[in-house]
Amino acid sequence: MLSFAPKHARQPRGGSNVHTFTPVLLERLEAENAQLRGSVVELALQIQGLRDANRSQLGDSCTEN
Repeated sequence: MLSFAPKHARQPRGGSNVHTFTPVLLERLEAENAQLRGSVVELALQIQGLRDANRSQLGDSCTEN
């Protein structure tokens, strides 16, 4: 099972400076974050597929001997 960072990260010890971001910048960062999360999911699925294929090939080669 995949585990990802929470959507809302903890605030820094010194307090949050998110209020200094403009709404447009914050919206753009949130959109980029969503896109990156999607990429992470795609990559994790590709890795899982490659591992499964490798296991399958290793299993096939063991039965040939």
